[in-house]
Amino acid sequence: MANENLKYALKESLLHLPGEDAHREMFPLRAVSSEALKTAENFRLSGVLALIYPIENNHQIILTERQDYDGNHSSQMSFPGGKIEQSDKDSLDAALRETYEEIGVLPDQVEVLGKLTDVYIPVSNFLVHPYVGYLDMAPSFIINEREVKQIVTFDLTELSNKENRIITDITTGKGIKMKNIPALYISEKIIWGATALMLNELKFVLQKLKTNHPL
Repeated sequence: MANENLKYALKESLLHLPGEDAHREMFPLRAVSSEALKTAENFRLSGVLALIYPIENNHQIILTERQDYDGNHSSQMSFPGGKIEQSDKDSLDAALRETYEEIGVLPDQVEVLGKLTDVYIPVSNFLVHPYVGYLDMAPSFIINEREVKQIVTFDLTELSNKENRIITDITTGKGIKMKNIPALYISEKIIWGATALMLNELKFVLQKLKTNHPL
């Protein structure tokens, strides 16, 4: 699919989200966010950005591998983004600001196409607002090594590849061990939790586009 065609088709598809049904596929034992929020108290808001950019006739998406630190999300794969600060107008502002701070992509380079369904993360008490952005060309990354260990990019078609879907045991940054967790294994990285939920919804959105055109 041509770059402009994908951009406009994706923008339209993001108006009709599959929502938490897509989340359940990647974490069937977890309460969906709308249910978990009923008992959540004093949760915080954050924004993340799923950035897509073209390479010839294909499209890549950007993830970051977090640095090691003493916290729940140490070393996890995630979208660039973070919590809302006082200087931010809203969660989108936070997502754009954090994306620039973490990987060097300027806000005015990003065309925001829409938003995915919010994901609540009980272990850190954050409600994450995920946005989808488009870059007209491959970015020149500037890594903030204090926060980001590595930038990982992969083709959007990998989301629909059934061979990339695994069941695995996970040990969190706090040493909590979880068994038989659905995850994605892409570019030799295990992607699980909130990021996997968001990517799975994006997969559903992309599948609504014409399947006879490569992304």
